[in-house]
Amino acid sequence: MTDYIGYFFLRVIIEMFRFVPFRIVYAISDGLAYLLLRVVGYRKGVVAENLRRAFPEKDDAEIKRLMWLSYQNLADNTLESLKLFTTPIPEIHRRCPVLNPELVNQYLDQGQPIILAGSHYNNWEICGITMPPHFHGATVTAFKPLSNKLMDRYLNSARSRTGMEMVGMEDTFKEMRKRAGKPVVYILLADQSPSSRKSAHWVPFFGQDTASLPGTDVLARKFGFPVLYFHVRRTKRGFYEVEFFEIWKNPREAAEMDITRAYARHLEAIIREQPENWLWSHKRWKIKRES
Repeated sequence: MTDYIGYFFLRVIIEMFRFVPFRIVYAISDGLAYLLLRVVGYRKGVVAENLRRAFPEKDDAEIKRLMWLSYQNLADNTLESLKLFTTPIPEIHRRCPVLNPELVNQYLDQGQPIILAGSHYNNWEICGITMPPHFHGATVTAFKPLSNKLMDRYLNSARSRTGMEMVGMEDTFKEMRKRAGKPVVYILLADQSPSSRKSAHWVPFFGQDTASLPGTDVLARKFGFPVLYFHVRRTKRGFYEVEFFEIWKNPREAAEMDITRAYARHLEAIIREQPENWLWSHKRWKIKRES
């Protein structure tokens, strides 16, 4: 019964946003950001600590400014995603063009699968709709299933409107093995903290020894899939563009953790340009290396 109630309220909220213009969405978003930061204090301590650890050179005034902007980014991403479920596909493409798909297609045209690594930076959901039609092959995204199966099926159906295939994280290896040699783009978000200290890759990230998810590195070297990064750049509020960059062209020549280090360096450089657009509410440094 709880699953049905949660699913019902999700559908009601999404249908309500169908009729809300984007300019009103952002007015609501400003109110939501204020509520989360000033009233509820949602993970306020986590965000402040993460920002201070990443930017020890910044004073309190700058940290407070970045906190507000990061909550605005969080609110924008949340409400934009609700709105996108009922936004016409052509309008979504207008709001998030893909700049250089030829960098991806040069591999796919040779029958070479690739890993497209991303992060929780700006609105990562919109890319799942805009990117697949540009690729000369299938697009598969690894995701963590929700406990509410009704919501899970509905959300994944909406994400698949332009060809995205959703595969549970635990089935990613099997899917890659099954489709080896076929032109497939595998999308992995690799910037959050791992659940296991034992399997984590420890790499420098903002000057700190940081536990990182090993999946992209391990899978790329195992299957010989080149690794590219998709960067979601906000051009103005409600509008984005996607650009691809190569991280590692020949993964079989990489040593363990080389790709994880390269990914971390690339991500850090992007975050430093506009820190407020990353998801700082995650406990990124909660795992400590055993001495």
